[in-house]
Amino acid sequence: MSGGNAKDEASEGGSGPVLVTLDIDWAPDWIIEDIAERLSRAGVRATLFATHDSPAMRALAKEPLFEIGLHPNFLPGSSHGTTPDEIFATLRGWYPDGTACRTHSLVMSEPLLARMACEFGIEIDCSVHLPRASHVTPHELHLSEQGDSLIRLPHVFQDNMHAMARRPWTVAGAELDTPGWKVLNFHPVHIVLNSATLAVYETFKRRGPLSSLTRDDLPPVDASLPGTGSLFDTVLANLSKQRSFTVSERIALWKSGRQG
Repeated sequence: MSGGNAKDEASEGGSGPVLVTLDIDWAPDWIIEDIAERLSRAGVRATLFATHDSPAMRALAKEPLFEIGLHPNFLPGSSHGTTPDEIFATLRGWYPDGTACRTHSLVMSEPLLARMACEFGIEIDCSVHLPRASHVTPHELHLSEQGDSLIRLPHVFQDNMHAMARRPWTVAGAELDTPGWKVLNFHPVHIVLNSATLAVYETFKRRGPLSSLTRDDLPPVDASLPGTGSLFDTVLANLSKQRSFTVSERIALWKSGRQG
């Protein structure tokens, strides 16, 4: 995540842009506010993929530093609905302006992509995980003979999958200096827990539904140890010296041909 002296050059990390995204995953407002405060202090722009309506998310939707995307849950038992129409209607009711999407658990199919592009107003899909891949770029996927398409933008880092791979919690361990676009996917709960393994999260989750847990439920956290939170803070420290983008902002530049 090194870069040149010029702000625009630095934003490319010398090898492609680094974009911060977060899957909210029903985090309570106090966690969302904690993460938003870290991003605001660093002045780093980010895309937050929303799973639910909350005062914290509604407030962030008004802040220019943040983009609110959609994080629909298509799994059985979804609180968003039972059909794609119901699920997108639920999310659109809360966040009508969202045009970027990452599906919960990365559930995807060709028919679903087509409906996202043709019926639900989605312009960018971020539901592809290519861990530690290099030379990643966006690509346009055509989904109808009438010209409907969307941009697919893979992410190269996802905190829970990184824990499963037992990789070091460093820039080098996440291979964030490789050529190409580097979209990073963090979960707020793993940031506040500084999760290095999934065991601490599973213990935390047993205290009750995530959305109902309070700061008093949080176990002692050593932020100096390697983990999701420490890597997140390292990424923000690097990006605070550079020009940052939301997903939609950077894709707009890519489309215009000014960069990328």
